Amino acid sequence: MASMGSAPFLVEANADFTLMMMRNLKLSSPKFGSVSGSSFGHSGARGRGRGRVNHLCSRGLLCLVENNKRIRASGMGFGMSEESEKMVQGTIEKSKQVLAMQKELLEKIAERKELVKSINSELSLEEGNGISDEHSNESLNESLLSSVENQNGGTVSSNYVQSNEKEIPDVSVLGIDRGIDKCEEDDKLSLAEKALATQYLDELLNSNRYETIAPDTVAPYTEPIEIPIGTRPTNHIIEILEGMSESSLVEVANEADIVESEGEKAPPLAGENAMNVILAAVECAPWSKAGGLGDVAGSLPKALARRGHRVMVVAPRYSNYAEAQEIGLRKQYKVDGQDMEVTYYHAFIDGVDFVFLDSPNFRNLQNNVYGGNRMDILKRMVLFCKAAAEVPWHVPCGGICYGDGNLAFIANDWHTALLPVYLKAYYRDNGLMKFTRSVLVIHNIAHQGRGPLDEFRYTDLPEHYIDLFKFYDPVGGEHLNIFAAGIKAADRIVTVSHGYAWEIKTSEGGWGLHGIMNENDWKLRGIVNGIDTKDWNPKFDVHLKSDGYTNYTIETLQHGKRQCKAALQRELGLPVREDVPLLGFIGRLDHQKGIDLIAEAIPWLMGQDVQLAMLGTGRPDLEDMVKQLVSQHSDKIRGCVGFSVKMAHRITAGADILLMPSRFEPCGLNQLYAMNYGTIPVVHAVGGLRDTVTPFNPFEESGLGWTFDCAETNKLINALGNCLMTFKQFKHSWEGLQRRGMMQDLSWDKAAQQYEEVLVAAKYQW
Repeated sequence: MASMGSAPFLVEANADFTLMMMRNLKLSSPKFGSVSGSSFGHSGARGRGRGRVNHLCSRGLLCLVENNKRIRASGMGFGMSEESEKMVQGTIEKSKQVLAMQKELLEKIAERKELVKSINSELSLEEGNGISDEHSNESLNESLLSSVENQNGGTVSSNYVQSNEKEIPDVSVLGIDRGIDKCEEDDKLSLAEKALATQYLDELLNSNRYETIAPDTVAPYTEPIEIPIGTRPTNHIIEILEGMSESSLVEVANEADIVESEGEKAPPLAGENAMNVILAAVECAPWSKAGGLGDVAGSLPKALARRGHRVMVVAPRYSNYAEAQEIGLRKQYKVDGQDMEVTYYHAFIDGVDFVFLDSPNFRNLQNNVYGGNRMDILKRMVLFCKAAAEVPWHVPCGGICYGDGNLAFIANDWHTALLPVYLKAYYRDNGLMKFTRSVLVIHNIAHQGRGPLDEFRYTDLPEHYIDLFKFYDPVGGEHLNIFAAGIKAADRIVTVSHGYAWEIKTSEGGWGLHGIMNENDWKLRGIVNGIDTKDWNPKFDVHLKSDGYTNYTIETLQHGKRQCKAALQRELGLPVREDVPLLGFIGRLDHQKGIDLIAEAIPWLMGQDVQLAMLGTGRPDLEDMVKQLVSQHSDKIRGCVGFSVKMAHRITAGADILLMPSRFEPCGLNQLYAMNYGTIPVVHAVGGLRDTVTPFNPFEESGLGWTFDCAETNKLINALGNCLMTFKQFKHSWEGLQRRGMMQDLSWDKAAQQYEEVLVAAKYQW
């Protein structure tokens, strides 16, 4: 236990009552013996269960605290001046008025012999008024605190309260109605009488005779306490009730030093690095989603908010969103010489402000957020970035705008890459938003917003800014490149995995921008995405609650996985066989995802005893290919052309193996979902797939799945063959793979901490 100091102290109680005593204060009344406080204390005792005492002690006095309520009393400290003494005396006089108002209460307590106790039996009385110095020290340091039965019949266990003080001044004993000389006699009260007293006081304190006030002169960190209406002291607010015993004083801690009391909030994880953060994205789950970016925009901000940041998401309003309400704000921005009006909608969900920008340019695109010709898309992005840049000035979230101090924008992909450019050209170059920073996240560098140079006029930027957009490569020649301009203008750059951060600096993975990425390598960092562990969690998954599926955990993995597999086989029309490995593929049907590699491996697969379930939409020719495979091998292959969230969850839960032969994959989320559900991934070792799927090592029983190092059919077949052999012949190793995958922390919290580090680095960058 630490010693008491000279600062205000806090008593928090879950026990029936708590006494708070202040030192060096003498009170006198007909009903009370004189009160002398002693400088006893404890700077850090914390209790579990019944309550807590956290002394930061100073001059004190005796107070009553009801169940689950807390008061903070501020003290006067050492060396009181004459003026301070007068203030204390004035406070004492007002406290006497409080005593008069409670006379009736005190008489009832005395008549029933309730709540009358003496200070611990080991304390000796000195001259009927006080406690000797030598006994007070022994009492506070060594005596075992007794137990008190509460009004519900429970027992409040006590603990030691220790002090490092060598000497403790006199502390007087308060008696009720009969003075100090009768305290020993009152110790003999029965537990039943005490319980009745407790119940009576609870009823009184819950009545309307009390109100909560906050005096003007309460010291810092002092919270309101309850006193009778009409009595409002100007300095130390006191509520003094007669007859509280030493056991009541100390019975507020149980197993101290371990657990914080209920209701106390932990400090923000970000600490002094807490910032205002605005994430801008053209898709945001669950309202709009075309790929992984929607998941990031819907989940990362919530994780940042949990760390203590004030976070906003800005996204277009493609349709009517029930959660978002119009805030009555309209602004106009010029796009291609026309005034475009923007209306703002706001929703506050999970600690995050979601602000949606409504304009005719955005409407009715919820099913195709990237739809339209190039000029339509460019004009939408110009309008969106212009409006997003001024959101912290105009949108009062919770009645208060974010402002441009201690602020960082997080832009995503080329669609919002104009945002860092506008911050520089419109504001920072003109002495505005000097303390605002921008971070650009690269989710897929293949899409860059390329176009002819004469399209620069649509950006509405000063002429000299065209140099940021000019880009030359052997294939496209000189052209306008919006992504390149954003990369140059941003204060920091993030990619969605460590592997992808390396790949985009190579000629093979940089898609022509590898030179710029190498030049800006100093501000580049890779951060692996997390997943929404509420939505993608087999324990809570709402899509597994019907049709024969079941929720499961790592403890019920074998039974739950088996049941989900059988339910999926029935739903897809496949033979229900537990011994057959069920493979799954979920993703876009395009060249990037490697669906053609799976098609080329079909002859070999059909020679194995396997089943295959595919889900996705994309290129028409690849959709036709999937339909053809299903018709040719209807007893082993099932495919759903289109996209279904429910079916994606069910394939993830019911499949044994997930195939991800992507030619490139900045991060990838499906392999993370799969491992969280105990489904083993077989992936091409690129980008985020290489970062997140550790190859299985049968000699050390380590790893999370199988990888192959080249996007070729024979490499896929080799890796998948080893996977199938392990499934059929080495069940113990297979179960180990499943358990290791499910035991990982795949939440956004780890990623949010790394994003916070990037934001802080940008904050202090000039």
